[in-house]
Amino acid sequence: MKTSLSALLVAVIAATFAVAATTMPADAAAEKGAGAYPMDCAKWKDKARCESLNRDIEACKVKTDDEWRDCMRRSAPTAKFTPPRPRDCSKALNKETCEAHSKALEACKNKATRAEHRKCMAEQLPGPGKS
Repeated sequence: MKTSLSALLVAVIAATFAVAATTMPADAAAEKGAGAYPMDCAKWKDKARCESLNRDIEACKVKTDDEWRDCMRRSAPTAKFTPPRPRDCSKALNKETCEAHSKALEACKNKATRAEHRKCMAEQLPGPGKS
């Protein structure tokens, strides 16, 4: 009984590998190769970043290991950031806070990215409960 069970198991495994080998084209794995593949930018919110990553992937595809990581770690451009405009403080409930916010916006208007702008605003404005 043991020999017929093991023979059956071997036959099932062999059939599984035979089916898998015939369904996969011989050159499918070879044409892709190792590494990252370009992405479809149609679904990305930030198209410029996706296109930049695709250019980096194409430029770095011949490199491996640490060279590839160093090549891919270049910063990708971010979406264009437009800082908010100062508010009209004539109708504000708290004119002091509104004017402080407007002064902070004026001081931080030259920041290129949202992260830089937020950091600048945090430095300009006192936090809640601070004076």
